[in-house]
Amino acid sequence: MKDNTIAGMLNKIVWVDKANLRRYSVIVIDRLRPGGLREVQLSESVKVLKDRLIIGETIIPIHRIVEIRRDGEPVWVRKSASARK
Repeated sequence: MKDNTIAGMLNKIVWVDKANLRRYSVIVIDRLRPGGLREVQLSESVKVLKDRLIIGETIIPIHRIVEIRRDGEPVWVRKSASARK
């Protein structure tokens, strides 16, 4: 998996910074929420697949992730996400 893709970046975080996963969160498109976005905290039970991110029992399609944050600061932002802000 390429590092410049969402799945590649998440895999890198999971394998390189596994001890600090709780410092990371993903911003996800959620049409049911006011503002349309939701923040989901990563945990030790995270699994990254090619087309989805699984955190515990929560399944997030990769195409809905618009940002990855560490300690509240963006470490990766989808190019098209900047147009939404």
